[in-house]
Amino acid sequence: MTPGSPQRARRVALALAAVALVLAAAGALSFRGFVTRTKHDPGFLYRDPATFEKLVKRSREAEAHGDRGTATATYRFILTVGAKGDSTLEPYVAAARAGLTRLTPGASDTLPGRPD
Repeated sequence: MTPGSPQRARRVALALAAVALVLAAAGALSFRGFVTRTKHDPGFLYRDPATFEKLVKRSREAEAHGDRGTATATYRFILTVGAKGDSTLEPYVAAARAGLTRLTPGASDTLPGRPD
C-alpha cells in the first residue's frame, strides 16, 4: 500500500467518520443531560457569584432610581435561585433579603411560600 493509494485514503476516511460519529453521540448525550438538568432546576444557570453580583447591583440601582418593581422582582429572583445555592452565594441572598425588607417594610415574609 503506497502513501497515496485509494485503500489508505479509504481507511483514513472511515477512521475520521467513526471519530466524528463518536463525538456527535457524546455531544448529544451531554446536551440531553443539560436539558434534563435545566428542566428540573431552571435556576442553576444563574447560580454563580458573578451573576449574583450583577443582579444585586442592578437591584440597588433600580431601588436608588425609585424603580421598586424591578428592584423587588430582582431581589426575589436572587432569593429564589440562591436558595438552592452554596455558601458562596449567601452574602448575595442576605443582601436581597435586606433589600426586600427595605422595599416591603412590615411584611412578615419577604418571599411568600418559601420555608426558612
